[in-house]
Amino acid sequence: MIEQQHICKKCILPDGFLGISLDSQGECNFCRDPHHENVNWARTQIDQERRANALDDWNNIIKQMQKNHGNVPYDCILGYSGGKDSTALLDYIVTNLNLTLLCVTTDTGFMTNIAKDNMKDTLTQINVDHVLIEDCIPTFTKLYKWHFLNHNSNERFLARYICDFCSDLIHSIVVKEAIKRKIPYVFFGYSPDQIARYFFEMPRDQIIEEWTPDLIFNDPIFDDSDKQWYLTHEEMNSGKLPRVLLPYHVIPYQEQDIIELVESKNYIKKGHADPLLTNCNVVHAATFYDFNRYGGILYAYQYAELVRQNPESRKKWLRTLKISAPLILDNNFKRKEVNVFLNKIGISQNELIKHINLQLEQDPNKKQIQTNINLFKKKRVARRSITISN
Repeated sequence: MIEQQHICKKCILPDGFLGISLDSQGECNFCRDPHHENVNWARTQIDQERRANALDDWNNIIKQMQKNHGNVPYDCILGYSGGKDSTALLDYIVTNLNLTLLCVTTDTGFMTNIAKDNMKDTLTQINVDHVLIEDCIPTFTKLYKWHFLNHNSNERFLARYICDFCSDLIHSIVVKEAIKRKIPYVFFGYSPDQIARYFFEMPRDQIIEEWTPDLIFNDPIFDDSDKQWYLTHEEMNSGKLPRVLLPYHVIPYQEQDIIELVESKNYIKKGHADPLLTNCNVVHAATFYDFNRYGGILYAYQYAELVRQNPESRKKWLRTLKISAPLILDNNFKRKEVNVFLNKIGISQNELIKHINLQLEQDPNKKQIQTNINLFKKKRVARRSITISN
């Protein structure tokens, strides 16, 4: 049974969830203090002046590209994933801006078949050059295995940690392609809510400081064949780094409009624009790890923030969490995909559970974590007794 006193009465975060605590009024840290943050979540707010300046910058970039159009083979590069957002951004750049772009896709080895189908359907209709980089798959495989077997934080989700390292490598590979081809702009289709690390532009100093992790040079499992995919010191200091931009942070974006666009133009089959279908399988495996390790998932923070913005949605998101929780805990959510992922990186589910339990035994918050896990597991046999407060 998930009792009232265990869940924040304003959002959906449980008591004792990675530093979350409920006060005497039943409110969590984030609900009672708009400035509260932890290593997994912080409210990122962009003021109107910064947004306006970024939009002006974007408009100037477009004018410059259009002015130079025809004088270079490509005006920009698009990091293309096959998801709805990068697909719609591809259409926008070609159809609305009349620019010539190069699509670059980094295959991590764990792209979903739906994402690949989306790419095929789109690229048969939009005549653009497309580079698919697959030789990097062994490096991604090593990176994932290293993180799944070496993650030992009592505070930070594996999903958050591994996504940062993975995206940095993806970004690095695309940027290296831009440097090689002397293309000055790289675009990625991050949605407006994806601003935890970057807003509109990935700053040059962060690219230099954060994109190449120390473990690539310090752990012997990584060799020169892996290092080649990361930006070198020469590339970072050459003055030839392209500007890496996130256009959806400043141009109009409505998720439903994006879905209707890509489906109406038959770029993506109806129903295949759902992010749950195109998300890479690494995320599903990390979510399984995190729920068993920490008694919750990274997405609960996002759901909770959506509830704060729209309190009437609380029942919807709490129901979503309750239904998905036992499936994730028992590896019955995307089970096939998670097992394929673990098999490819050479880890059995039993080996992963053993690692999780070893970490859990050393966690000072072990008792509360197990309490939260048991609360969500019991949901399946006591569904009618779950209390949702308004």
